[in-house]
Amino acid sequence: MKAFNLDKEPKIETGFKTPENYFESFEARMLAQLPKEEPKVIKFQVRKLYIVSAIAAVILAFIAIPFYFDSNYSQESISVESYLSYQLTTEDIIEKLTQEDIDALENTLALSDDGLEEYLSETQNLKFYLNE
Repeated sequence: MKAFNLDKEPKIETGFKTPENYFESFEARMLAQLPKEEPKVIKFQVRKLYIVSAIAAVILAFIAIPFYFDSNYSQESISVESYLSYQLTTEDIIEKLTQEDIDALENTLALSDDGLEEYLSETQNLKFYLNE
C-alpha cells in the first residue's frame, strides 16, 4: 500500500463555499421573512390552579386530622381496658390498691343523692336495680 501523508499531498477542496457577504446580510433577510402581525397570546390560569389545590389540601386536612387523632385515642383506651379485663381479675385489682388509692377514688367518685336519682331516672334498667 502506498504511504499517504496529509501534510505533503495537495489539499482537497470540499466544494462548499459561502456566498460573499452572507453573514453580514443574514439578519436583515431573516427579519424580512418574519410575519408582521403579533400572534395572540393565551395565558394559562396557573394562579387559579394553585388556589384550588390549596383549598383542597386544607379541606382534606380538616377532614383527616380528627379521624387520625380519634382513632389513636380509642385504640389506646380499648387496649388498656381489654388488658385489664382479660389479665386482671377484680380481686387482683383490689389487692394492688392501697388505702390512699381507695381514699382518692372515694373523693373523686363522691355521689350526691340528686346525682344518683338523676342517673337512676335516666337508666332504662331501673327495675333491675330496684329488684336487687
